[in-house]
Amino acid sequence: MPVPLGFTAIKEARQVHAKVNLLGVVVDLKPPKATRGTDYSLEFTIQDEFNSATADASSIVCRVFRPRHRLPPIASVGDVVLLRNFKLVEWSLRVGCVSDSKSFAGVIVFRSHTIPVPQLSSAYQVGSQHLQCEASRGTNNPTIGEQMAVINLKAAAAGSVAPGRPQSTIAPTAPIAHTARAPPKLSLIKDLELSKFYDVRAQVVNAYYDSSIVDLKVTDYTENEQLFYYADPSSEDASMVHFTSWKGPYGKFTLGVTLYENNAAWARENVTIGDYVFLRNMRTKLSRANKLEGALHQDRQRVNQVDIRRLSNPSDIAEIDARRQAYEQKRSSKSALAVLKDTRVEPATVGRKAAKKKKKKEQKEAEMKEIAEMEERNTAERNGLNQNGKETVEVGQRKLMRLVRAAFPEMKLSTISEILYNPALNASTAKYNDFVLPFVNARHRSRVRVVDVYPPELVLFSHSTSDRTWYHKPSRNDPRTGQPKVRWEWGFVLLVEDALLPPNTVSEKLRVVVGNSEAQGLLGLKQNASE
Repeated sequence: MPVPLGFTAIKEARQVHAKVNLLGVVVDLKPPKATRGTDYSLEFTIQDEFNSATADASSIVCRVFRPRHRLPPIASVGDVVLLRNFKLVEWSLRVGCVSDSKSFAGVIVFRSHTIPVPQLSSAYQVGSQHLQCEASRGTNNPTIGEQMAVINLKAAAAGSVAPGRPQSTIAPTAPIAHTARAPPKLSLIKDLELSKFYDVRAQVVNAYYDSSIVDLKVTDYTENEQLFYYADPSSEDASMVHFTSWKGPYGKFTLGVTLYENNAAWARENVTIGDYVFLRNMRTKLSRANKLEGALHQDRQRVNQVDIRRLSNPSDIAEIDARRQAYEQKRSSKSALAVLKDTRVEPATVGRKAAKKKKKKEQKEAEMKEIAEMEERNTAERNGLNQNGKETVEVGQRKLMRLVRAAFPEMKLSTISEILYNPALNASTAKYNDFVLPFVNARHRSRVRVVDVYPPELVLFSHSTSDRTWYHKPSRNDPRTGQPKVRWEWGFVLLVEDALLPPNTVSEKLRVVVGNSEAQGLLGLKQNASE
């Protein structure tokens, strides 16, 4: 049905943040709700086309925020509503329109029982009569063209929307104005389809941790033709290998999943390669390479909810392991082409050429390796690094040298600047007032060197538990002597900076407090401190 001049058809109202004029029949109406402020919220759904092919695309959810006495006087389903200057927004993965008490948006409501049939509209068309309506304050009266559109729209909705009755009484052929999102269902990766929500159990085979998102590669060892194809370097498709560091599974078995907000924060702290995870309410979408992938956003209704967790049920893990073993067994069996290659007898001349080519390649690789090692040594000398991975620190009259290796080698290295100026420190309130957090709970892995220590003497690195300036818990008494037990603990501070510094830069420094158990690992000791 054609829309009045200056209005937008609902199915074309898709540009977020745009201002539009809309006209539609109310097909869903909810009671007003109090907001956290002084306003009330009225939510309703309007529709402007009523054939089954375009019904869902021709409906939109509207929200009006006003003091209660200024809310639009929408009485029931079937009323026709004219909206002026409403803003398009996106919520719950769908575009809607909204108006608050500070905007200049207007609402005109036409009660269903006051709208005549088109056969009796001649007087309205010539302007001798006007439709009864109720308009919000400051809203322009409807034009003759807009009134005729209201009459025709009400006639088009006849038989689809029952005036004055709740939406549940709409005829069976009536379209549903706002279809609720189907509840997620547990699914194997092989059964995933585009633009749906699923619960998935899988194993993490790769992970990339960023400051704001986490990218996981997961598999349950079932194949889906819509996934990215990882070529097997030992197969006939070796020429298609693009990721030389990829360790499998090969083929279309791996699903990429991007985690946001709370889900990313939880995964960054709790998920590593090899873990078995459960992904709840994951949405499937297309990647930039036009392949199927998943996304796990924060739940807007329950902002503290985390939709990823580790699998703990042994039977769930056993099912994934069984499929993995079947995959590995199938991959280990050679194809007919591979067998033919292994058994083929090559002429002697071809063998000599291959040997010569192989020797030349090995010489080239050796030269490149030597150049790389020389560059690494030069870089280390410029930055004062020990090539054996050892750090030497002078403490008083003694030198402390330890080979230090950090745990979690798969984690991305962070610089001191990235730790000190973590973007997660920047936050804002519900009213968008920005502020900086004093700290965030986060783990980092860095390559650093020690430039200073505190206390300055090695003998001061340990502290007695009887020293109340250090240890504030009461000591237990020794049952043999009746005197308080005396224990000693390690405790000191290291001042560190980045091990590799870019030229012409000033290093950032960070204080690291080393406790008792950490000091034992750092100093290579397997016992507590002693007097």
